[in-house]
Amino acid sequence: MDRRAMITRSLAGWPTRVLLVLAAVSFSSLAAAEIAAVASYGCFETAGVDLRLQGATFNESAILEYRRAGETAWRRGHDFIRYDGNHMATSLFWLSRDTVYDLRVTLSDPDGVTGTNPWLASVRTRPEFTLPTPLRVVQVADQAGLDAAVAGLQPGDEIRLAAGTYPQGLRLYEKGGSAAHPAVFTSAGGERPLLRGDADGGVQLEGCAFVVLDHLEVHNELGDGVYVRGSHDITVRRCYIHDSRPGDYTANLAIVHGDEVREGTPGLFLILDNIIGDDAHDPVDEDQGPGATNENNPGQCYFGILLYYQPGPFVTIRGNRIYGVVDGIHPCADEGADPVMGPDEPDLLATWWNQNLDIQDNLIWDCKDDCIELDGHMVNGRVFRNRLGKCENALSAAPFYAGPLFVVRNLMHGFHQGCLKQNTGVSGLSRNVLFYHNTVLEKERASPAHCGDEHCLYRGEPAEQQGFVYLNNIFSARHRVYNGDLYDGGSFHRYDRFDYNLMYSTRQDDPPYVYKWVCTDGDPLNNSRYETLAAFQAAVGQEPHGLWGDPLLQTVLLDGLPAVSKLPGLWPGAGSPALDAAVPIAGVNDSKKISPRRREQ
Repeated sequence: MDRRAMITRSLAGWPTRVLLVLAAVSFSSLAAAEIAAVASYGCFETAGVDLRLQGATFNESAILEYRRAGETAWRRGHDFIRYDGNHMATSLFWLSRDTVYDLRVTLSDPDGVTGTNPWLASVRTRPEFTLPTPLRVVQVADQAGLDAAVAGLQPGDEIRLAAGTYPQGLRLYEKGGSAAHPAVFTSAGGERPLLRGDADGGVQLEGCAFVVLDHLEVHNELGDGVYVRGSHDITVRRCYIHDSRPGDYTANLAIVHGDEVREGTPGLFLILDNIIGDDAHDPVDEDQGPGATNENNPGQCYFGILLYYQPGPFVTIRGNRIYGVVDGIHPCADEGADPVMGPDEPDLLATWWNQNLDIQDNLIWDCKDDCIELDGHMVNGRVFRNRLGKCENALSAAPFYAGPLFVVRNLMHGFHQGCLKQNTGVSGLSRNVLFYHNTVLEKERASPAHCGDEHCLYRGEPAEQQGFVYLNNIFSARHRVYNGDLYDGGSFHRYDRFDYNLMYSTRQDDPPYVYKWVCTDGDPLNNSRYETLAAFQAAVGQEPHGLWGDPLLQTVLLDGLPAVSKLPGLWPGAGSPALDAAVPIAGVNDSKKISPRRREQ
């Protein structure tokens, strides 16, 4: 299957697939580029747009404009970002659900542009998910009844499980529903039925499509909680999945091997409003031990949500509470596995077809390693409005290939190393991470109050990284605001941009260096240290519009969360220098839903 030839399918309650339009190739100019195709994908309040070029020579740029269908005025979206030799991508935010938007793509090339330019297309956002109206309701009260319902499963069935324990769990092999009539497994009442299982999983779906798991409890200490393989169009909603088998690379929810899908479009997973956690394990201490942070403690399941081995594109992970595991969410399907794709590859998505990922509105805490581990290949990732608490790193992009990855309006507090891990032993060029409007507060400690190993942002080694952009963030540190180490001649951090960020530190050490800059080995600025923002600006040239001052963040824990979560509100208080201090970013903070000159969350 050509993984770019995704089928367009618009059905109530299900997403609009990729809209793909091709243009005839023109050879009227050997140097001039042209738009060869525009593809789009709509999610609940976001959309991804992919641009394929003909005759590209790496000096092209492109802009996106959009408007609600029927309106006359165009709005500017975020500019396109090149992710391989022939393709660019960008995303739209803060859209209305179940709405058609017109798109206008304009290509610029100093060598000239041929073909259709600008290019007109459209995208439809997804309606809010609701359970489909069943064609048949099947009531089950025990394991035998569930097994019989599975054996006779038809599209449109709603299997309602009575409260109680189902010791063998749920097994589906090459079964399910249809796009118009999914198969639903849900509770019969207000109490979730409990599914146990074995080494193959508490819930096991293999070769399935159009299945909804709703309001179930899965507690399987013998294997993964929910295991999905070779499947597509799967929804997991309002479930409580917890305390699955402890060990290395075990998971409460695992989705793998979309390459084994026989019919239909791989991917298209919804993971909505679940509680996914691990309660019964040895506690993680203040330094994220005992032992290495990437090793599970006794009794601890490794992943909250794991997507691995080409699970498939178009994934939404929204509104979940995830806690107590080693890594909260691992969504990018590989950790730098071969082949690693560089920026000049002709078609990255033909090899690694993970694209249009939405991770939004999740609460994640008490992770021994990373809350969200984005290591691997991904095009058009969107991580926004999440609250990330106690962990080693709030986010990891070590490595992260292709992009763009939009990290927007997240709240981060409680990390031990930093808010965004970038150092990795895996080869390949990490690139195109856009870090906008995030609030980062280094955690308080019992002893010492200021730990030399903790910083707001750590850019370490080994690493091959370039083109990360940090705009309109709040970085409030107890040690260094920006820190790094680069003594390896083969490592580098280059072409990054820092500006319009509000920075602050309560560091008391002597001397109180609050910045340590790293770039490339041999550069006189590499590993240089600065005590003030003014000195950092003058020497490095970054943060020309940056601000220094206490953001006056609200630090009372959110209601209903344990102290170990380290998830306070983090709202800037009255008089905070964060207010009315940001720079407009097209398509990110110029919407009427977000005041364009505020760094508020």
